[in-house]
Amino acid sequence: MTLTALPGRERSDALEGGVIAHYITRADDPALLRFYAAYDAAFILPDEKEDLEGFRACLALNEGAAYERLSALYGPYREMAILLTDGANGPVLGAANFIAFAGDGSDPTISLSYIFVDANLRRRGLFGRLMHLVREEAREAFAWPEGEIPAPLIFIEMNNPVKMSPEDYALDSQHAGLDQVDRLKIWERRGARLVGTDYRQPPLSGDQEAEDSLLLGVLGAGGADAINACRMLAHMRRFFGVTVLKGGDISASPVALEQVEALEAACAAGEMVALTGFEEVFAAAQQVRRDRS
Repeated sequence: MTLTALPGRERSDALEGGVIAHYITRADDPALLRFYAAYDAAFILPDEKEDLEGFRACLALNEGAAYERLSALYGPYREMAILLTDGANGPVLGAANFIAFAGDGSDPTISLSYIFVDANLRRRGLFGRLMHLVREEAREAFAWPEGEIPAPLIFIEMNNPVKMSPEDYALDSQHAGLDQVDRLKIWERRGARLVGTDYRQPPLSGDQEAEDSLLLGVLGAGGADAINACRMLAHMRRFFGVTVLKGGDISASPVALEQVEALEAACAAGEMVALTGFEEVFAAAQQVRRDRS
């Protein structure tokens, strides 16, 4: 199946309740500065964060020669940020940043890099509204043939409370106003499963280190106990090659290459990648907290 990504454009939509959704797909979109200011205030751990130029570099890959080169390697894709505001120029309510991959048309995936809601506005449905918009825009990004569009798998990175340093655990929990385990429970309630690979986030820039205190989760797998290693491999190649490395060569990143090679071997052997619940992580996190108290 041959798919194409539809052109990105600056756009804002009025939603119910006076909320405005700003869709950002271009590096020169003025709304990117508002998005980044809110994002920078919401996240605090340095090795997990993109700087403004990192976001611009990712969005610039949506078009031109860079897009032609990368889509030839990884298939059609679309990087996007969605910013929710109270009215056109009112305060930021929340935001999400993600990349949608169409794959070969039968295996679409999304990497949800960041999602947040203003701490004073939680439990008002904004998180669910953002998740709905992410799924909706991932479908709308591509010229699908008529008929049913396959539901994407949505991959998410989450802090691993077991591997975080005591300082990072305390700092991030205090900053977010939400304990690390409680943050995982938000995803558990939405049906997320943990991916059974030894996941490490490669450095997001030359000034950062690899991040090994993250869990990789997936939404959309239902109650499955595993996913095909070949599908997982296809997604991780796309994710590392486009989003993390900004179009760079995966073989030049040892952290990315090690994970891709492990999945290549699993794919060649016809293996599956295990999916699990959060119970073991929750139990281990409780023990860590007891040991530190």
